[in-house]
Amino acid sequence: MKITAIEQMSHKPGMYRISVDTKPIGYVAADDVFELGLGHGGDITSETYSKLLQRVKFNAFYASAIAYADRRLRSVAEIERYLKGRGCDLKMATVIAKKLVNSGLVDESKLAIAYVHDAALLKPLSRNMLELKLRQKRIDSDLIDASIQSAGYDDELALDKLVRLKQARYVGNQPRFFRYLLRQGFSYSAIAKRIGKPERPKT
Repeated sequence: MKITAIEQMSHKPGMYRISVDTKPIGYVAADDVFELGLGHGGDITSETYSKLLQRVKFNAFYASAIAYADRRLRSVAEIERYLKGRGCDLKMATVIAKKLVNSGLVDESKLAIAYVHDAALLKPLSRNMLELKLRQKRIDSDLIDASIQSAGYDDELALDKLVRLKQARYVGNQPRFFRYLLRQGFSYSAIAKRIGKPERPKT
């Protein structure tokens, strides 16, 4: 097998498109070119070719992960889940996620703080629900606690706001409203204090 083209890409700075036996293989970084000893017109062994394909695959998944992380803040687990959904094996997904963390593109501390902040402004959540949703992103429990504490998140204020936002939807159906608030993770006593205990169905 022979390297028939090493083309620098203007739209992908630092990346080169490699062709083997006139067939485009994909994109590799400058470090990959040097580490694999690739040169235009040079012969490569089947072992080097296999390594080249792995580097191409890694770079393709890495580029996808960057684009995914750029859309909004993500956790490590979300990055890994996304990559596995695109066909990336777990070992490679873990390496890519770690690389994104090291580069600052994935920051679970910022994610947790932003999530708590958004909950306070946009959709009131109980502390229980906040913790559940952040745990589902596999964020460390100590980090979750620190983020909630630093934000001064108040369950009472969150419940008051949610009652104001949703009460019109449940006019005439107080028991259903009560069940809805319970499902959001607020305590029975806190809900009863605001809207009364669940009313019994009229007979």
